[in-house]
Amino acid sequence: MKSFETLSEDLATRRAELKQRQREQGSSFKQKTAAMADTQKQRSSDAQKRAADDSKAALDRIKQRAQARANMKREREAKKKERESLKNEIKADLQDKKDDREEIRKSREKKRMGKERLQNVNTSPQVEDNPSSDAVA
Repeated sequence: MKSFETLSEDLATRRAELKQRQREQGSSFKQKTAAMADTQKQRSSDAQKRAADDSKAALDRIKQRAQARANMKREREAKKKERESLKNEIKADLQDKKDDREEIRKSREKKRMGKERLQNVNTSPQVEDNPSSDAVA
């Protein structure tokens, strides 16, 4: 059996060891907590940086898409203007050809009418001023 003195010494050493363990656990807890806080801050910082990069990338993509749409629209309008220009040019050419054909037709018609008049004048009998011939005819 142990004596009271040894028991007291054992209790004192146990208390000292307990206090020492508690101090170690406290400092260990503080270190872990600080490390976890640092890790969390780092994660948060990384997440914010990624979010900023992602939003920049998204904005860049949006700008690129808008630019591409604007370029496509300009190209469509340029093609449309070119087609319209060609269409108007073709219309003008067709109108010119139509006018030329109309002029040729009119000149031919004039020629024909002139020839007919000459033939009518040459072949028509000379009409005398006889009122009775009008009644007979």
